[in-house]
Amino acid sequence: MSCISTQNSNTTLTSMINYLQFIKEEYLIYLPLIFIIFGLIGFLGNAFTFLQSTLRYNSCCIYLLCESFIDITNLLINLSSIYRNGSSENLLPKIVNRYHCKLKLFSLVFLPQLSINFLILSVIDRYACTCSMTSSIRYIRRLSTIPWIIFCTTILTSLMSLYSPVFYDVKPGEGCTCTDPFLNGILYIIIHGFLTPCILLLYVLLTYRNVINSRHRANLTNRDRSRNPFVQMIFTQVLTTSFLTLQWIIFYIYHIFTIHKMKSCEQRTLHFFLWFISNSIYYLINVKSFYLSTLTSRLFRKTLIESIHRLLPICQSRTKNSINFNEISKK
Repeated sequence: MSCISTQNSNTTLTSMINYLQFIKEEYLIYLPLIFIIFGLIGFLGNAFTFLQSTLRYNSCCIYLLCESFIDITNLLINLSSIYRNGSSENLLPKIVNRYHCKLKLFSLVFLPQLSINFLILSVIDRYACTCSMTSSIRYIRRLSTIPWIIFCTTILTSLMSLYSPVFYDVKPGEGCTCTDPFLNGILYIIIHGFLTPCILLLYVLLTYRNVINSRHRANLTNRDRSRNPFVQMIFTQVLTTSFLTLQWIIFYIYHIFTIHKMKSCEQRTLHFFLWFISNSIYYLINVKSFYLSTLTSRLFRKTLIESIHRLLPICQSRTKNSINFNEISKK
């Protein structure tokens, strides 16, 4: 009787694994494509809005525009490879060129981190905006220093990501694989999983403290959002980015400590099914910017809507007609 129940449970498990594999290959395979489409729309929306005359010289908007450019670059380079190779499986074992292997791993680590680092710059910019006029940190908001800050941020991000090509190399019969999985995993978790979200949340708390203190000093009972534009938008993006990062890091920690203990094919299939979902959710970091900005920033929405109205011929004709009507009525 126990043998029959064991066989039934094994049959059920096998059918469930096959069903999950079917869902992954037939439906979840389109998630990257959806992310790329929405990411491209978001990038165009951010570029169109942030390049308007009212925002193009705002230091925070410059950092956010750089973040948006890196977001779409990361989506096009790292997600589109799934469709170029026609498979959702791990593509690293298929890489046999050593330089291709190292460059691929560097892009997988460098581009997401550079995007988050530009978000960190925008948070620091909002923090500097809430500091006193004599504070030295306000230099980050000067237009003359922004190109140097962007350059230094790119160099710093390259140094933060340099370990990834060091620990990956091509092995015969295995393709592009990690030479020291444990040390590589520890560095990835510390740098990208804990250090980055901690810096983001630290500056959010510092900015929030300054905003509260400034309201107390000014004896403001009502919230005046125009005094600190984009603060709510940045806070929302930081909290969303931290959540998406932590869900991926938690699963990655589970992965590096359990993957070698999994012996059955069913366990590994279920594990990599969850890996694919968690990793896909992580890429929402590169999609969210435009949509969160539209939802949370009144100034962003106003600039976007007014810019669209200026482009539409119908709106332009209505505006001219209303102006002419007002002039006639005054006469």
